[in-house]
This record gives sequence, structure tokens and C-alpha cells, in this order.
Amino acid sequence: MPEYLACRTSDVEPGTVEAIALEIPGKPLPLALAVIHSNSGNWFAVDDRCSHGRFKLSQGEVEDETIECTRHGSSFDLHTGEAMNPPASSPVKTYQVRVDANDVYITVA
Repeated sequence: MPEYLACRTSDVEPGTVEAIALEIPGKPLPLALAVIHSNSGNWFAVDDRCSHGRFKLSQGEVEDETIECTRHGSSFDLHTGEAMNPPASSPVKTYQVRVDANDVYITVA
């Protein structure tokens, strides 16, 4: 599966999330991702859209290894994308992340 440079490690501080528009060759629109750097140092990427309310998860709150959609309060496990509480009941799509020196790469199927 192809891997794409999403950002630099300095672009996302620990405990925060940033919106990334990932350009994919051959696709007309960029892939909207929320890239998360947890306080524990792990990196995650999910679709930048809550599965419940069509709200940008990049505007959410990171806590441990979850992200909360601030529109309705649903949280998602960053490892699996699973919704952890209502009103969301569907998961968000997660992507494999690899950090190489100062670069953050996302694998897209």
C-alpha cells in the first residue's frame, strides 16, 4: 500500500490534533485527515469527520489515546476508530502512521 508524507513532527505538538489535506496522485480531492500526536508520543491518523455529526475531528480534544468530537461529545479510540460513547455508534476510519526522523507518513489503501 502506498505511503505519503503527511507532515513534519514539528507540525503537531504532543497532546494535539491538526487537520491535514493529503494529496493523493490520481484523486481529484485531497484526503481530509486528523493527525494526532498523543502525550504518550504515539501518532495516529483518522478521517477528519465524526461518524455521527459530520463535524471535523481536527477541532476535537485529544485525551490519552482518544479524540472527542466537541460537537456532541462522542469519543473515538485512536487505535481502532471505534466509537466509545453515544451519540456516535459507527467507527471512524483509521490509517497506519509511520514516523521517520522528522517526517510523518500515512499509509493509504
